[in-house]
Amino acid sequence: MEAWSVDQVCSWLVENNLGELVHRFQVLYQAGMWRLFFFFPEEEVSGAALLALNDRMVQQLVKKIGHQAVLMDLIKKYKQKSQELQPPGSPRERALLMQAAAAQERNVKHVLARNKASHWMKPYVLPEFPYDVKCMLAEQKCPDHSVRIRIIEFLQADMTKYLEGSLYPTTQQYNDVVNALLQAHPFLDEDGCGFFLWKRALKDRFKYVRRPIEDDEQVMRNKCKFGHRRGQTRKSLADIRFDEIKIVQIKEEAVCLDSEVDEHISWFQQEYVKKDKDWREVDKRMSQTLQIRRKLIGSRTPLKDILKMFPFLKCPYQMFREFQLLTRTDVYKKTRHILESYSENILTSFSVVDNPINIALQEKMKQHTDEDMLKYMKMTATCLLLPDVFGDDPSLFVIVNEKVQVSTPVLEVKNPFNIDVCEFSLYLEKERLTKVDDCVTALAALIAAFHVFGIKCPRRLSQTLNFLETLIFDMHSPHFSSMKEKEKEVGFQHLVT
Repeated sequence: MEAWSVDQVCSWLVENNLGELVHRFQVLYQAGMWRLFFFFPEEEVSGAALLALNDRMVQQLVKKIGHQAVLMDLIKKYKQKSQELQPPGSPRERALLMQAAAAQERNVKHVLARNKASHWMKPYVLPEFPYDVKCMLAEQKCPDHSVRIRIIEFLQADMTKYLEGSLYPTTQQYNDVVNALLQAHPFLDEDGCGFFLWKRALKDRFKYVRRPIEDDEQVMRNKCKFGHRRGQTRKSLADIRFDEIKIVQIKEEAVCLDSEVDEHISWFQQEYVKKDKDWREVDKRMSQTLQIRRKLIGSRTPLKDILKMFPFLKCPYQMFREFQLLTRTDVYKKTRHILESYSENILTSFSVVDNPINIALQEKMKQHTDEDMLKYMKMTATCLLLPDVFGDDPSLFVIVNEKVQVSTPVLEVKNPFNIDVCEFSLYLEKERLTKVDDCVTALAALIAAFHVFGIKCPRRLSQTLNFLETLIFDMHSPHFSSMKEKEKEVGFQHLVT
């Protein structure tokens, strides 16, 4: 085999039922890519190059796992047969050689076992990508969808090799690989969202690789543990073929979904910085990506990452619209009705009569006579005093002229009764999410934030929010009861009509 020509290599492939690879070999030969793979500048696709193949080269060259296994098995058998044909030595020499080989095998296993745990403590080194991918990375061009898939496939194959065949990397190992990729090629970190997108794609790739596997002990153990195909016997060839077709369809659907989501995210980020925004298109795209956001929020994705991908969630209008898609309720209209209806009763409540906010309100009201102005000032005071009425912690609801110290949604109000310089802001995780114009919008945005971002209500604020939600959702209606049950089941991930 060491002396075979290109034609002899191709004939050997046909004889061993690997004729599908001949075209691949010839195309690579004509393109001059064998030098990249095998580093044989003189012999090119000779038999010597074939014998020099290793696992990674085969994975790069041959796409189908079955062909990879057959090709490597044929080469291995040829090497074993060649060794058997060598002139044998004396029985004692052969015995010594066998003992030495056994000892060496034990040492290798010991070293592999010892280094397996410590391997990922070292900096991760990216694999050698194919020639066209390397060219694209060198030119710092944004990869299209097919190139993204090839990069993910090579990363998954390389991780599997270094994990000694395991298909269950840890979170830290995923992070190390994606960090290495983005550090080597920073332009892949598109608008600061690249880390999350590449990591998600890599995890999905491992899932698709594990899905059809039926004979791997670790995979089967995890499938049984999590109830996947529990108790099923080995499938027939027809069933396996059907599953393979379904897997291909699932992969194609996932690819299209990822492509569509990436396109939407890119559009949102570009449109958000424009002065004149196309709000009709924003509404359309936000509706199309609602289920993606609910899945991300339900899986506890950091809110900073979600807001980077969907910056329009910072706009009160879009937050109210998202709330309406989830609950079929106009939160702004309901909130205005609550403040208008309950202002007088709350301001005359015994628990707030001597409150500094109420005292400041009474002083300011003496300076104005306009009915609309007085009504607005009363609604603002009602918004500020609600937690005091129900005995909750006011610092979890609204902060007046002070620094925000809590991570849950909270309102910041500056100069509440000075109409000319009054400011309302909604904070989330101690950072300002949005600035609003009036107390109604501020209170509606606070209520919506808990639902839209799937945040659990603080225990020391539960009475106040329960009061508001009871009025907003009309707890006596059948729709409210069924909706609350649905919220408990799916964590605010409502179906959208």
